[in-house]
Amino acid sequence: MALSARTLGVATLVLRVITLGLLTASLAILAAARVHHDAVYFGDVLLQPSYDFTFKDRYTYRYVFSVATIGCAYTLLLVPLAAIVAVQGRGIGGTSFVRFLIFTDVVFCALFSTGGAAGLGYVFGYQLHEQGEPIRTRRFLYRVDASCGLLLGAAISTVVMIMISVYMK
Repeated sequence: MALSARTLGVATLVLRVITLGLLTASLAILAAARVHHDAVYFGDVLLQPSYDFTFKDRYTYRYVFSVATIGCAYTLLLVPLAAIVAVQGRGIGGTSFVRFLIFTDVVFCALFSTGGAAGLGYVFGYQLHEQGEPIRTRRFLYRVDASCGLLLGAAISTVVMIMISVYMK
């Protein structure tokens, strides 16, 4: 049973909006995650000042945040194109343009996957070697896990979009 171009366009639009929502939620969770470490004193001597630990303190978390930000910008650029395809019921441009969009979707899918996997891998390694962490540090790591999971959800949504785009071509 062949699906119409309008139906596939609407499906692509819905998936792009879902991807945008997942990426935005990933950004919000990672940006809000922070751990406050209290100052450590030995008598009257300050051994370690108090500080906040956020995503800015580790390169892996910065990478995850950057991937989600770039993905949001890319998805925001393509949502209007998907809306035009959904309304018109036919593709925009020729075969070369569709191939270019498929290629960029594949690149961004790989980017989302590496961002999510890098964050989850770093959290797993940290939890493996640092046993007995305080509850606030574990909460921070749970938030990073959730953010990376949403990023991987965006990758899955992008894979489905790629399959629809290839089917439409």
